[in-house]
Amino acid sequence: MAVTFDLSGEGEIPITLVDIQTLAIEMGYAKPNVDPSKPLTARANMKDFFDMYGVKALTNFKKRFYTEKLAPIPPGGTPMLPPSKKKDEAQEEFKAIKKVEVDPSTIPDVAQYAELTQKVAGLKWRVISRPGGATMKPNDFYRLMACITQVDKGDNTTEKPMWADHGGLDFDGRESWDAWTALKGKSAEDAKKTFCLTWAEAHADSKTNFRA
Repeated sequence: MAVTFDLSGEGEIPITLVDIQTLAIEMGYAKPNVDPSKPLTARANMKDFFDMYGVKALTNFKKRFYTEKLAPIPPGGTPMLPPSKKKDEAQEEFKAIKKVEVDPSTIPDVAQYAELTQKVAGLKWRVISRPGGATMKPNDFYRLMACITQVDKGDNTTEKPMWADHGGLDFDGRESWDAWTALKGKSAEDAKKTFCLTWAEAHADSKTNFRA
């Protein structure tokens, strides 16, 4: 699958130097007076390409690609500023599992756990569009489902999924995996308590989570 900027900011995907060299050439970052039959390494002007994105090497470009929504910047365009420590910290905060203030009286009793698990899928969750026609639900849906999985199966020992059956990035599967992994070490009873708290948090932020 070709690497495009539509995939930026959506987490890790397999990216090689050849992928980025190809992208650079397509955007016009080609060294002048170099025979087009030469290998990509000889033709792609990676210094100018990386300079446009405020980085010096492939490793740093990949980090930025995974965590920020990037746009194509043609030669002669306005370069991005280098990633700052403050910005990196903000990205980490953005990726953190969301929590909201809830009234303790709205948190269901653990005795209701079994009943509530049957209702999760039937709630009117919003649908979020992703590149390639993929869709996701809000983060709280995956947090609730992860609690159920933790209760039933314990800690996540699976590999993080990459591709969906339709050939695109498996956004849904990756979000599910992250949410389950975040519960590592929780006992079944603790996972049930987390489920009940998450249920209250999801309904406290109904505008984000549910359709009208």
